[in-house]
Amino acid sequence: MSDFAALERELSGREAFWTLEPGRERARLHTELCDRLLLPSDSNALKEAFIEGLLEAMNAMLVAFPDNLLWDLEGLAARQLEQAREAADPPATLAQLWSRVAALQHVFGSHGPIRFRYIHDFIYGFDWAKWVAKDPPSRAHVGPYDAAFVERMHRRGGELLALIAAGDSKYGPLEGPDARNPFGFSRTPADELALHRRLAAQDALPVRAWDSSAQPDWRRPYARLREEAAQALRISA
Repeated sequence: MSDFAALERELSGREAFWTLEPGRERARLHTELCDRLLLPSDSNALKEAFIEGLLEAMNAMLVAFPDNLLWDLEGLAARQLEQAREAADPPATLAQLWSRVAALQHVFGSHGPIRFRYIHDFIYGFDWAKWVAKDPPSRAHVGPYDAAFVERMHRRGGELLALIAAGDSKYGPLEGPDARNPFGFSRTPADELALHRRLAAQDALPVRAWDSSAQPDWRRPYARLREEAAQALRISA
């Protein structure tokens, strides 16, 4: 529990701990997520696995994505619990689910060859919507935080690492300290925050990650909508 208190102090002291939830500026802390999502009927073992797993995942985000701006994790946390409650061994399943999400941060984060700056594309469903749109009949039943999609993201990380090692023209080795940006618009912190706030105001995000009851939607052309928003903000290359 002392680690949980340390995490609360760390997140409470961060300037960049924002949300896209209407009417709020700061994201919900892990303690709030526990209060909102755990049920009285959940076993003590499941509650402990949820707390420990959430701690592991959020600490991994702090290490792998130190510049991350938006921390809406309620949708992810709620889905982790739903999947665990459906399993034969909920506590063990939940521990494994959180462990895979935590490991995913280190695959894509700032200390590895891929070196993305933010986890926003995963949290708000852009990666998922793009993946589903390529084969809806076989993928539309998979949610943005389902274990099957987390494993797909691990495989995607392996694909990107192979491209980097091969000197790919788009995903080659990085030169210098800057984060990787394969998009045609700026992703500096100020531009990234403005872009996502605009998309949220237009209801143009695949996942409203701050709302555990929201239904994810892959059907709209989210890549184009994001490009158009970037153009409107004049942050396109």
